[in-house]
Amino acid sequence: MQRGQSERLVPMIEEVVAEAGLHYQALDAIAVTVGPGGFTGVRIGLATARGLALAWAKPVLGISNFEAIAATVAKDERRGRCLAVLLDAKRTDLYVQVFDHALAPLGEPACMMPRDLAGQLPGGPLVLAGDALEQSLEDLIAIRGADLTIASAPRQVDAGRLAELAAGLSLPGPGAAPPMPLYLRPPDVTQPKHGRGVR
Repeated sequence: MQRGQSERLVPMIEEVVAEAGLHYQALDAIAVTVGPGGFTGVRIGLATARGLALAWAKPVLGISNFEAIAATVAKDERRGRCLAVLLDAKRTDLYVQVFDHALAPLGEPACMMPRDLAGQLPGGPLVLAGDALEQSLEDLIAIRGADLTIASAPRQVDAGRLAELAAGLSLPGPGAAPPMPLYLRPPDVTQPKHGRGVR
């Protein structure tokens, strides 16, 4: 959706809970992605999760889009390979994080141009996942060739798989800080020029 996410999200959650034949009291926790992604979408998701957590007295688990997509890549595809998750940043750059075969992060998430990607990836066999493969695949194949494999996993976060991943995590204790958004670049906002504020 380009617009209207905030109006549609809560009714959608209610529909899913009703379809599952559950009541919110049966839930152990609420899982939410923290980004990276569009500023508005990430904030809507986090605010909704925090609001429901408060109303339902449930803990919130924050999971990055990198972790959520990495978890959908099959063990057979990861065996003996590092995994690079490439996400579309909706501009000319992309978001990247690399994991080992056991899904342990090999570095912090980063934002970079596709032309810089090859120099930032580890050597050796590599499996790629995510929705930004088209932006960089041609250059990577030219440089890395047979070392590359494309994961058969979904290229975007799947809510069902996110729930499976969250179910395997430890619940945060009482008083734990709420999940924070993962932003890898500043917002696309232009500050008003000096002296031109609202009167």
